[in-house]
Amino acid sequence: MPVEAGGEEAVLARAVRLILEGKPEEALLVLSKHYGIPPPRLEVGLPKRCLHALGCYVPSRRTIYVRSSAEYRDPFIILHEYYHHLRWRRGKHRGTEKHADQYAIRAIKIYNNIVTGGRDPHGKQQPHQARRKNLDL
Repeated sequence: MPVEAGGEEAVLARAVRLILEGKPEEALLVLSKHYGIPPPRLEVGLPKRCLHALGCYVPSRRTIYVRSSAEYRDPFIILHEYYHHLRWRRGKHRGTEKHADQYAIRAIKIYNNIVTGGRDPHGKQQPHQARRKNLDL
């Protein structure tokens, strides 16, 4: 499904914001609506097969599990596991961990760029990044 220019970036940034605000279920709804797939469920507490992880996605239950409420508010973990859900729902049953990491990191970078206005921690404009304004966050 093609996405409109800038649309995916706005959706990813909004999802990060919602997760940071403690609204990950709403973030999953926003993402799933954008990609045209049903949202996964989200539960705190890991199934036995995932006890050594901070989060995991179980396709048969269409559920993202996170270890604790701390991970519930962690955009990297939620978006990493959402990537697995997205790949599964699109019939590409195995999304690599590397690609799931890249998806989550990209979303967080987009969000950070919007929040900082494209500036580094010292307030200097980043030359290779365009400022992103007017995104519906």
